[in-house]
Amino acid sequence: MRDPGRGVERNIQRLVFKYILVDDELYHRTTDDILLKCLGTDQACVAMEEVHEGICGTNHSAPKMKWLIRRAGFYWPSMISDSFRYYKECEECQRFGDIQLVPAALLHPIIKPWPFRGWGLDFIGQINPPSSKGHRFVLVATDYFTK
Repeated sequence: MRDPGRGVERNIQRLVFKYILVDDELYHRTTDDILLKCLGTDQACVAMEEVHEGICGTNHSAPKMKWLIRRAGFYWPSMISDSFRYYKECEECQRFGDIQLVPAALLHPIIKPWPFRGWGLDFIGQINPPSSKGHRFVLVATDYFTK
C-alpha cells in the first residue's frame, strides 16, 4: 500500500526553498531573489486596508492591491484570493465601481416604418467655451428612420 503522506512531504520539501528566516522573521524568496516579508492574518488585513483605503490611494482593484503590497515588500500565500475577497466586500466599490461584469449582448437594430416615427435624444453638456450666443449645452435629436 502506498503512503498518502509521502507526496505531501515532497511538496513541503519543494516549498521550503522559497522561504528563509532572517532575524526570526520569515521571508518569501521570489524567482528574482527578492525577499518579501511574510505577514500573518492580522498584519495582512491591515496591509490590505491600508492599500485599498489608506495612503496608497483610494479603492484599488484586487490585482492592483496585490501588486502594491508585493511592491511594498510583503507576502502571504493567499494574497490574491484575500485581495479579491476584501475588494468584493468593500461597500464603496460595489456602489460606485465600474460595471465590468456585464455579459455581452447582441445588438438589436431599431427599425421604424416611416420618418418621424421614433426619435433618439442625447443631451451633451457642459461645453467650454460657450457658443457665440452663450449656449453651454447641446441637445442632439436623431430620427431613427432617416438617421
